[in-house]
Amino acid sequence: MIVDRFGNPYKAAQSAQTYSNSRPWQPVQMKDISTLVPSYDRKTLVSASRRLYLNEGVLVGAIQQKAMYAVGRSWQAQSGSANRDFKKQAEDKLNNEWYNNCDIRGGIHNFQIALYQLSCAVDRDGEAFVLLVSNTSDYPGFQMLPCHRIANPNGLSDGLMTEKGKTKGLRLQDGIVYSKSRPMFYAYNDENGDLIEYLPAKDVVHIFDPSWQEQGRGLPAFTHALNDLRDALQSHDWERHAQLMLSSIGLIEYNETGLPDIPDNVNVLSGSSCSQPSGGLAANILFGGQVRHYVSNSGSKLETIKNDRPGDMWESFQNRIYRKALAGVNWPMSMCWLSTGQGTAERADLGRAQRAVEDRQDLLAYAAKRITSFAIAKFIKRGDLPMDNEFYKWTFSTPKKLTVDDGRVSKELIEMFRSGFLNQVDVLGYLGKTASDHLDERIDYLVMQKTKVYMANKELKKLGLHIDDREMVLLNPNEMASLQVAEQTI
Repeated sequence: MIVDRFGNPYKAAQSAQTYSNSRPWQPVQMKDISTLVPSYDRKTLVSASRRLYLNEGVLVGAIQQKAMYAVGRSWQAQSGSANRDFKKQAEDKLNNEWYNNCDIRGGIHNFQIALYQLSCAVDRDGEAFVLLVSNTSDYPGFQMLPCHRIANPNGLSDGLMTEKGKTKGLRLQDGIVYSKSRPMFYAYNDENGDLIEYLPAKDVVHIFDPSWQEQGRGLPAFTHALNDLRDALQSHDWERHAQLMLSSIGLIEYNETGLPDIPDNVNVLSGSSCSQPSGGLAANILFGGQVRHYVSNSGSKLETIKNDRPGDMWESFQNRIYRKALAGVNWPMSMCWLSTGQGTAERADLGRAQRAVEDRQDLLAYAAKRITSFAIAKFIKRGDLPMDNEFYKWTFSTPKKLTVDDGRVSKELIEMFRSGFLNQVDVLGYLGKTASDHLDERIDYLVMQKTKVYMANKELKKLGLHIDDREMVLLNPNEMASLQVAEQTI
């Protein structure tokens, strides 16, 4: 018979035990995530995450790398409308005009920068808000809202709202006004927490990575490791102070009295007494080439201080904290901290990073589609674009995929294209280009090339010379041979 350490027989099936003296008792919490992590706790997490974002290189590196690889220089809008005329006009309106004027802040704040900031906010703050707006001429745009501005106004707590107006009878919870479980309004506050207005949900784009079915507000990506990272940062600061202290000590002198040589005018004493060692720290200024003499067997000597801090154990533990933190956000450690140095392992890490980037792109695509559809609807209303029943269908180009060997991947793409497993659009998508942009670039290049060659040949005809189009590109041996035959004919 099998028994436990108390001599009690094990049963084939045992009921779940709520108490065991082998570990501390913990209460059973079967509640919604908004109850387990109330608004004040969420704000505390956001505050800690923001502080680390400004001070911890590993955290900010992972967040900004994911945003950089997810956005890059891409995200050109591509209409899914079957109307070719509308498609061309709408894409030109968005990509060449609106993208640089969409953010009400103006300046450098274009559409790509906005998406980059949204990605950083989702990881740093747990969520991001975008308010869809238009100016006096009904020109569309948007305003980025920091998450701390969406909160319960001063004087209001979670629960049913009794004030007269559009929110009466609805439920307020952590800055969002719900009808049952559907967000209806967002409480937008000023810097002091006083209500500015309740923003309708149709005008607000709220994005976050939900991990709980009932979740209404996002949590910072590094929530699981904020305490670990704070301790790691504090430990790093203390070790840095220790390095400064140790590096400030040049030499240690041992003598029979434990005191400096009083008659020596090159000694500098710090403290109130020169006769007692406890009176202060004695420092001897040494100049280049100076020689010290000691009596034999007197115990007098000079030593340099041995510095073995912080040490391998400290370094290993810090790396363990970073590894746990990055594991929780699905980002490889080799991308922003330590590389394994092994090709196979790094390929696996790049594959995992690419999956994380694609997941973030899916989230950003939701925001981009809502913002773009709003802008197109406004342009149609203004008369800038014709009406189209598929005005809301949009996709976006994405950056080049992560790879450790561009040459190998390029060869694979070419072979798959030749075999028919991929078409040109798939290959261009990998390169972060759209088929429309690619064809426009090719046509523009060919028109420019043929025009210049034609004009040059008119001048060279007087000299009996001629430029063949094939001379303008890299040629294979067969083309070279045919070109020589053509020249002899001329």
